[in-house]
Amino acid sequence: MFVVESTVQNLDREERDLQKFHDMMADTRRRAYTMALQLTRNPSDAEDLMQDTYVKAWRGFDSYIPGRPFLNWLLRIMQRAYLDSRRRDNPIRKAESLNSMISPSDGEVQELPISDGGPTPDEEILHQEFRNNLHAALNELPEVYRDAIMMCDLEEMSYSEIADMQNTTIGTVRSRIHRGRRLLRDIIQKKGTLA
Repeated sequence: MFVVESTVQNLDREERDLQKFHDMMADTRRRAYTMALQLTRNPSDAEDLMQDTYVKAWRGFDSYIPGRPFLNWLLRIMQRAYLDSRRRDNPIRKAESLNSMISPSDGEVQELPISDGGPTPDEEILHQEFRNNLHAALNELPEVYRDAIMMCDLEEMSYSEIADMQNTTIGTVRSRIHRGRRLLRDIIQKKGTLA
């Protein structure tokens, strides 16, 4: 009888954990996708990275500490998954040995193509222009909204930490972030400077 109850309790806990994981996943999906896109610079690869990240996150969900920011934990998993995939795709690691990189006919070392994963100069200019336009739009916001958005989105502080910093309640912080983002979106749309 004890074994049956224990099994039922474990199943209930797993269902609750799965539901909690799905809820947290839904709450962070947009920001996680943005990070995946920044890392991969390709929508298809970003989706693959997201899927790989969520699978790894679910497998290690028991290591997640409740009360800590789920997004931070998830993004660390994503960064590791991305670095692991980059290491796997590195052509030098695929060579069986140093001898396999030497051509047997002339003894010359073969050059292996290694793609530069960094942004192109054009992409760097576009990213810099985007950042400048975004900062200009942020500077047009009232200070209380700008500070709340920056603490939340750039410094990745929790609502509780922001409430402590601004000496207010979590509900007020949520309201400020929501209103600030809406004002920011209106400023950006009015100027038409960001796509």
